[in-house]
Amino acid sequence: MNKPLLMIPGPMDPPDEVLKRCGMPVFPHYEGDFPAFHEQLVDKMKYVFGTTDGTVLIPNGSGTTAVNMMLASLCTTDRSVLVVNNGGFGDYAEKNLQCLGVPHVAVKAEYGTVVDCNEVRDEMKRGGHGFIYVIHNESSTAVLNPLPPLGDIAREFGGLLLVDAISSVGGVVIDMDGSGADVVAGSSQKCLELPPGLAPVAVGPRAWEYMRAMKDRRVPYVLDFMMWENSLLTRGDWHPQLATGATTMLYALDWMADQIHQEGLENRQQRFCAAGERLKQGLRELGFSPAADPRHASPVVTEFLTPDGISAADIRSYYMAEHNTMVGRGGRTDAGGNTISFRVAHFGRAAESERIDRLIEITTQFVTKRA
Repeated sequence: MNKPLLMIPGPMDPPDEVLKRCGMPVFPHYEGDFPAFHEQLVDKMKYVFGTTDGTVLIPNGSGTTAVNMMLASLCTTDRSVLVVNNGGFGDYAEKNLQCLGVPHVAVKAEYGTVVDCNEVRDEMKRGGHGFIYVIHNESSTAVLNPLPPLGDIAREFGGLLLVDAISSVGGVVIDMDGSGADVVAGSSQKCLELPPGLAPVAVGPRAWEYMRAMKDRRVPYVLDFMMWENSLLTRGDWHPQLATGATTMLYALDWMADQIHQEGLENRQQRFCAAGERLKQGLRELGFSPAADPRHASPVVTEFLTPDGISAADIRSYYMAEHNTMVGRGGRTDAGGNTISFRVAHFGRAAESERIDRLIEITTQFVTKRA
């Protein structure tokens, strides 16, 4: 298979040390050194999520696994969910809830903007929903949704705030405790800069209290937060994870958690944001414009609108065919249904100066040839 240079919003090209650790000989997921290793890794990941009171679990799977654990463990057919939907992953959340038979409503926003929190409050007042569900970094539209207002609203009405942070954990400050988030679901293959395969998730005290009060819980064993917690509590000294762990991936995550600690999450977010600003400036000069409202622009991914006469399909094909570089599809279309946007990541290795400059350079070549 051809291996392109990845500038898509995940998966990302991992650092060499991550690949080295993923390729280490496999070690067991129980007994020996693993329980102590797992305990200190979980403590490191609490910083990444921004929690001291929450419990971090690191099961195998994609970010979708973490999201489905969150919904399966908490949501039932007798309590509705308010979905803050301003993009494609908000749409996915609605479909997921529909498949589970969980009642839900959505408060929506225009493309590239955030939802009005007053509308969220009004809907919570009207509907008495048990949960607010939000995509922290809506990478489909390159918008960052603010969490603290939603956490306050959830508490005002006795609900829980459920956060899909698949594309923000490890690259954006979440401050789970300070923002009022009750569950935060992440993934390994985006800002954590690992290959796909881990589904880290943090569960706060209010969510645990809610689950313990639920009646007749029917949750698939491996998706049940309470079963994972039970494994930690009853056999943490020899088998802390509920199922077989992806041990070499966890070894790589341990190294990445150290890098995030050393840099500091605020500094890391600022670095990714600065790389994005550098990219935006370079492409603006060529006629491309960011699609998202700049007040709510994602610090880790940007969607660009193409200039008149340039299709997104053409430039994406040029990047791949001529420079073996992949950027993401966009969601904006013109009156004829043609896609007029594409998305570029600027986190992890994609934030490196050489890669940002290279993308600006090859885009300049494309525009010059078209002139």
